Amino acid sequence: MAVPVKQIGEAGAKAFSSFRETVQDLLVPELRAIKVQIESLTQEMRLRNEQLVQEMRLRDEQLMQEMRLRDERQTKAIDRLSEKLDFSMEFRDRLTQLEARLPKQ
Repeated sequence: MAVPVKQIGEAGAKAFSSFRETVQDLLVPELRAIKVQIESLTQEMRLRNEQLVQEMRLRDEQLMQEMRLRDERQTKAIDRLSEKLDFSMEFRDRLTQLEARLPKQ
């Protein structure tokens, strides 16, 4: 329960005011220093976050490039296999035709 200022008296009010000023004189510079530190850390975190985002984008680009390269290689390998299969099927058909022309024994 707060005691009204009138009951404390003028000396008490001066003492309270003096105490309040002393506390403010001690705390305000510390609070300002803490505020500056928080702002500095916030800025540092923003910069670090931007660096991480840039690193992630670079890695994403590298991964996409690697994926495209592997896709191209795989497509070329599939195309080569397809050509070999086509050649084999054509060869088999020709061989079958030649065998059909030969006299049966």
